[in-house]
Amino acid sequence: MSSINRPLAGPMLSFDLREHLGSLRGEDAYRQSGRAGRTLVHAGRMRVTLLALVSGNVIGTHQAESPMTLHVLEGALRFRTNGEEHEVREGQLLFFGPGDAHDIRATADSALLLTLSAIGDDFKQS
Repeated sequence: MSSINRPLAGPMLSFDLREHLGSLRGEDAYRQSGRAGRTLVHAGRMRVTLLALVSGNVIGTHQAESPMTLHVLEGALRFRTNGEEHEVREGQLLFFGPGDAHDIRATADSALLLTLSAIGDDFKQS
């Protein structure tokens, strides 16, 4: 379902993630490139995106100007940030502040929720 036909913001939104993943995995983009994504929430400074990736799919480098979380629903991801390599597996949640994540790749068929909160300099380290 496209964002034109569904709300991205509101006082309460509910999502059937399995249904959305099934839909994503049925899209031409997923079959052709091995990845597909859908923004579920875009409300003020909050963004929540559901992503489906085929094993071995390389996203490359992702730059975030705000804090973010990666919650792996299925599979596993490997990436580098701040000179260290990380693996996040099914059921795990990773938080990191503004910066770059390099060489992001799925090490198994994967599904994840990417959440971005603040924009730009709203993130203040104490």
